[in-house]
Amino acid sequence: MQTSTPQDISTTASPIPLTFGIELEHVLAFHSTLLAPLIPASDRIIRHIPYQKRLRLRQTTSLYQRTRPSYHSWGVTTATTYPSPFEADWHNRCLAELGYRGYADEILRMEQQIFLNHEKEVVVHDGCGKMQKFGKWYLTTDTSLVGARPKELAAIVKGDAAKPREWDSGPVELVSRVLDVDDEASFQEIGEMFEILTAGAKARRRYRAFTDQWCGLHIHIGLPSTSIRSSKIASETRDHINSEDNTIPLPVLQHLAYITVVYEPIISLLHPPNRRPSHANAKTDLLGNRDEFFAEPDYSLIDWDLISLNYDSQSDSGYNSGCGSGGIYAEATLKFPGPDSKCWKKKKGRKAEKNNSTQNTSSEDPSQIAPPPLHSDEAIEDDEDEDDDDPNSEPHIRTRAHTLIFPPPSHRSYPMTLPKLCALMCSGNDRSHFINWTYLLRDPDPTSPTKYTDKGIAIPKGARTLEFRQHEACFDEWEVRCWVRFCAGLVRWGERGVGALERWREGREKRDAGGMVDMEEGEKERKMHEEEEEWFQEYYGRGTVGMKELVEGMELCEEMRAWVEMRVEMGKVMEKTEEEMRKDKEERRKRKRKAEIERKRECSPY
Repeated sequence: MQTSTPQDISTTASPIPLTFGIELEHVLAFHSTLLAPLIPASDRIIRHIPYQKRLRLRQTTSLYQRTRPSYHSWGVTTATTYPSPFEADWHNRCLAELGYRGYADEILRMEQQIFLNHEKEVVVHDGCGKMQKFGKWYLTTDTSLVGARPKELAAIVKGDAAKPREWDSGPVELVSRVLDVDDEASFQEIGEMFEILTAGAKARRRYRAFTDQWCGLHIHIGLPSTSIRSSKIASETRDHINSEDNTIPLPVLQHLAYITVVYEPIISLLHPPNRRPSHANAKTDLLGNRDEFFAEPDYSLIDWDLISLNYDSQSDSGYNSGCGSGGIYAEATLKFPGPDSKCWKKKKGRKAEKNNSTQNTSSEDPSQIAPPPLHSDEAIEDDEDEDDDDPNSEPHIRTRAHTLIFPPPSHRSYPMTLPKLCALMCSGNDRSHFINWTYLLRDPDPTSPTKYTDKGIAIPKGARTLEFRQHEACFDEWEVRCWVRFCAGLVRWGERGVGALERWREGREKRDAGGMVDMEEGEKERKMHEEEEEWFQEYYGRGTVGMKELVEGMELCEEMRAWVEMRVEMGKVMEKTEEEMRKDKEERRKRKRKAEIERKRECSPY
């Protein structure tokens, strides 16, 4: 098979057709009369469960047990028939030891019946691994969520004729079928499904669907499984689409990776504080995609030959690894040292260490010495002020992003491949990043025989998609529409960048045809890489990075620009409110502590 050159996506060609799907995490509150038909008459519903036994019944994985430790819902005394191997065994063990168990598929079946009452077909997922076919809407469990606490539940059902103690709740995840980004009917369909879920509160029915601070809205962006070759995109683009015919071209993904690394802090301003980096809620659910770009990696610790299409077989269940399915195998994960690592050389000691390393390398095997990156911090510092001592400044991050995502021929990661890129963007074999890249490595054909890596590990099956995980869950169809188009806009901005970069490279070859003839190969490569880096900084932000550059680069319409402004203002208000609540909580804690000291002083006989 011939290896094609990077594609040229011209501005006159139609954009790559994109499809999407949504995963809506939410909690379903329901009256006991909805649960009763699902429980045999000979069995009981256990409503009052001691706290220690609630800890035993917890359904969250170890990743979330610190923030969501206990089980908040009722128990039932009937054996489960839910066919998920892990859950069936877990629930039945609890039933044997405690005399009751937590919910298995009861809440899913209740929500399924709600949709059936409105003539909407929704399938309950069997719980065995990840779903592989997405021709219908699905309901599935979510091990990162728990039901509402009694006080929270009482506030949600407040005003109903029934007493709050007759209500219970549990987590659900609603998964859509494959939809078209550019088809208005897709969003109308989403709106109809949301209308059914929110009708319970409007009509004061026996169910409520709501979201909490842990619920997220995940958007999967991918290509249609068929007809891509007949579309009017450039032929070079089709050369970069693999044989399964539904993977976004690698050059587009490289440009998207650069965009998301550079603009991650700006994009985070569109979200509430609890969906941003370094927030307490985000430490387990949401990780940034720029973690590997904060400090210069030690290339001698990386064996690029191990980067291959490998997976962690234990992660498919979502319980053993705590990071879901489709993760990259541990040996294929790029673990770059962080800014506090010994591999990161502080500026004050760099010159001495550099001299020592130069003297000591003569006796070492040259093949074992990793070549320094083209843009090390020493090279950057030559052009910067002496006071700039921050290794994690934005210029440094942008430089590393370009070098690692678009490695030159002499770089150890050259040539860039899809497994390498996914490992770079999702560090630590974890899909819980703002953008989950690991699903791009799955086997998209559910009917084909199981494929194995060279180490004998089965490759998970499923759609090859990019999963955007940062948005909070909501039942607003317009909000979902804007976020889907924003995510698709990032992909298409990267697509336009591929064509622009190719045209710039062609112009540079004509312009510098004779200017680099006398240069050595290493010097020529360095100069070309530096010029390309300048082009990236100019094209993706005109030398600066901000919300204005993001909106203009994505070429957003007026409606989308209004949505961006609204989200930024909403984030500012929520950030201010959260800060006020934090200060108020701190003041209450101080007053309580002071009152305790005064009480002890009054009770003291001395």
